[in-house]
Amino acid sequence: MGREPNFMCCYRQRKEDKVYTVEGQEYIKVLIADDDEDVLRCYKKAFCDDDQLTQTQVLDQLEAELFDSASGNENDTLFDITACNQGADAIRHAEAACSDGEPYDVVILDVRMPPGIDGVEAGSRIRKLDPDVEIIFVTGFSDVPFEELQRRVPPPLHLHYFNKPLSFTRLAEDVASMIRTS
Repeated sequence: MGREPNFMCCYRQRKEDKVYTVEGQEYIKVLIADDDEDVLRCYKKAFCDDDQLTQTQVLDQLEAELFDSASGNENDTLFDITACNQGADAIRHAEAACSDGEPYDVVILDVRMPPGIDGVEAGSRIRKLDPDVEIIFVTGFSDVPFEELQRRVPPPLHLHYFNKPLSFTRLAEDVASMIRTS
């Protein structure tokens, strides 16, 4: 089994909504599984870039001072990220989160993650744990048609599919939008 990179961007307490608020800041809980360490770093940068957040907060504060308006930080979304590099690890994280009463809002899975189980099998097992979680498959290979994913990891309403290469920053924006509108 490979080394498991695990990083947390923030801490939050579970609420009934899909978006969680701690001290006025929104958080979305995301589990990411990909066997490529470089890809995991890209996810971390896109979802948890502390420098980007700091710049945004500074600009919001400056805007509030210049235009005598409230800061826009309450509309920003941060992500509570857990990352791993195997499907079996993703299942264990999802099981623990559900057991703790703090399930993930979104699970992002690479379709292929050798040498262990693939992302489709991991997604199927995670779906059984939490039928409402949004599952996003990301792959550089198109050997599993979307119809097969829909069959193996229903319901299609909570299932998404992206091909690599992709913009990780855009994916982070799409995840925030997806959760806010669900």
